[in-house]
Amino acid sequence: MHIFSADTEATLWQEVAANITQEGNLFDYTAELIQDGYHMQLDIEIDLGGGFEGGFQSTRMAALVPNHTPLHFALHEQDWLHELGKLLGMTDVELGDPELDAAFIITTNDVAALRELLLPDAALRQTLLRHQQCRLTLAPASHEAGANVYLTFTKETALTDPAELREVYHALYTLLRKIAPLPHATT
Repeated sequence: MHIFSADTEATLWQEVAANITQEGNLFDYTAELIQDGYHMQLDIEIDLGGGFEGGFQSTRMAALVPNHTPLHFALHEQDWLHELGKLLGMTDVELGDPELDAAFIITTNDVAALRELLLPDAALRQTLLRHQQCRLTLAPASHEAGANVYLTFTKETALTDPAELREVYHALYTLLRKIAPLPHATT
């Protein structure tokens, strides 16, 4: 696992981008990104398959939320299967943003808090809309009382462009700072 730590996002991503470029082969890439007390893990997997096996790809960024939060949510791709699920009673809340509401199935335990978290930030909204095939969750790791809460972005595509990865990182880092501000974190 690669570990990168920096005081600023720009410095952190200079190091990550240089490493990704040097590494070249991102078939199984894992890095821990540390900035202002927040820790985020980046995992990229590419399996080309072979023979009768189909390949797969995925990108995952996950961060432990330092302070437990009562807010939980999940955003995932709105497709025909999920449309069928809605017809069968699956819950899909509306945030009041036509683009986000059309792009994602949204579940949450606090619609007002999720609106306040996502809607005011135009850059965050645009990042989400560019990655409509993603799944973004803020949820406990298990159903056990006191389970750690994680903010997780997953996509069934290998994002290998450092600029695109940084855009996703920035969105998650922005959300983390809003969800669980740390007293010593810089802006």
